[in-house]
Amino acid sequence: MATGTEIEDPAALSRTGTGAHEIAGQTRAAGSHPVDETRSAAQDFGTGNWDGGLSGALTGLVETWSVQFSALAADCDNLGGQCGSSGTLYQRTEAANTQTMHSLASDFG
Repeated sequence: MATGTEIEDPAALSRTGTGAHEIAGQTRAAGSHPVDETRSAAQDFGTGNWDGGLSGALTGLVETWSVQFSALAADCDNLGGQCGSSGTLYQRTEAANTQTMHSLASDFG
């Protein structure tokens, strides 16, 4: 026998979705600061300024960091969308079910 899931506070899903979108924005903003600074440092240690491989290493670091924090922000946005949609759909379904039950009760009551 299949069991369902009852959500006691479906509006909490919507709030969670909003919070996840906010975290995504904060992650993008916070993650861009080290990228800008490290790109600048990579240029400072580029050819003509230093013969070591630090410029290339810093550039690689920037690329890795950018991919990782962008993926984290995207995951937060996806989670936010899913939570928000789930909360909205749950509330609509419950409202439709309630309306149907009231309608049936008045037909038979």
